Amino acid sequence: GVRAFSATNTSRAIYELYRLVALGDEPSIAIIGSIKANSTCISSSYQVTNIAGQTNVKYGLCWSTENTPTINDQKQNGPEVAEDGKVFQVIPNTLLDYGKSYKVRAFLTTSTGTYYSAESTVSLETEPQAIQLTWNKLTKSTLPAEIELYETTSNLNGSNFHAWYAIGDLSTGKVEVRVHIPSSPATIDTQSASFNGDCYLLVNGGYFYNGNHTGIAVMNSIKLGAVSAVRGSLKTGDTEYNSMYNVTRGTFGVDASGKPNVVWTGTDASSNVFYFDRPLPSVKGENKYGIVTNENPTTAISWSPKYALSAGPVLLKDKKIPFDFTETSKGTDYYLSNYEIIPYDIFGANVTPDRTAIGYREDGKVVIFICDGRITASGGATLTELAQIMKGLGCVGAINLDGGGSTGMVVGDEHLNDMTGGNRAVVSTIGFFKKN
Repeated sequence: GVRAFSATNTSRAIYELYRLVALGDEPSIAIIGSIKANSTCISSSYQVTNIAGQTNVKYGLCWSTENTPTINDQKQNGPEVAEDGKVFQVIPNTLLDYGKSYKVRAFLTTSTGTYYSAESTVSLETEPQAIQLTWNKLTKSTLPAEIELYETTSNLNGSNFHAWYAIGDLSTGKVEVRVHIPSSPATIDTQSASFNGDCYLLVNGGYFYNGNHTGIAVMNSIKLGAVSAVRGSLKTGDTEYNSMYNVTRGTFGVDASGKPNVVWTGTDASSNVFYFDRPLPSVKGENKYGIVTNENPTTAISWSPKYALSAGPVLLKDKKIPFDFTETSKGTDYYLSNYEIIPYDIFGANVTPDRTAIGYREDGKVVIFICDGRITASGGATLTELAQIMKGLGCVGAINLDGGGSTGMVVGDEHLNDMTGGNRAVVSTIGFFKKN
């Protein structure tokens, strides 16, 4: 015990009790190897020790461009600790800027204090550039002046390519974006015709399984669905088939004023829907994150979409492409930045099916895009190429929608793209409508 005393005042004795703690028993955190960076993220392994019995435990990575980083600077909490105390974590480029040098440390906070690892300095590699194609404007009598339609047959990186995009101005109050979930699966042609002339242009929407839309949809401000945990692999023979990951999904939407946005959406155990400006940075084969909450992966943003649809992955956020195909040490189909755990038939360096995407420009105009794939006239696009094309169209935010045999665009009563293999019935659509 320790007592403070005075030579002139001995009438009261107050003792404070302390316990000596061996330094080896204190909580600690240390980087394993080196902190690395590529064009889309910073990645690090670290080890947390002596947290048994501690309360209020949080850990992760913090970073700064100016000073030695602390938890008062930018930070991202880490996933669950493995039994040996090791953690693998990434910082998405949505939280970073190109051309800047970052000081990065791992942090650990407990009821007894805050602890840091040694500091490292890293920078993102070169940002993928926009792809510019030659587009020809099409004249369609069914489209109002607020919607322009374009077509290209320009080669894409040396391959045949056929694509269309429409750009809609929602600011005049005559056109709006709507999401539609039919009562049963139906082709986009059938769905478009059901609106009695109010639908100007319609494309297929989100993913579906067994005839049901997967993810969330918002129709006239009413939220439907949930973002469920996903399998690490859809191949039944893979070890990852039985591994479940909590994820957020790329979502496009517009509010009541017609202002568009791209966010990541997650739902908690009670199916409450939360929107975020960053993804839950899940990495297949590595430490897993807990279920999404209004504080995980970060504090949820306030957003009230009138119409919205989730699919994924996010192609552009604040003009940045937040993914590439850099693999982890585990090899094929284990990617550093496939945070949404999109399956192999959609997400892969050499996967080039038909594609559908939706995004928006800085001026608020909405861009809807499709391309043919898997035919002689058009070889399709990788997700990276799709993101670069959307960037070339001036988009600052964009998401990938369902593709392959689901891809289609109907303008009025005209189906624009190739229908080799049939005209698939889909469970969700999105497009430009006459505003009532």
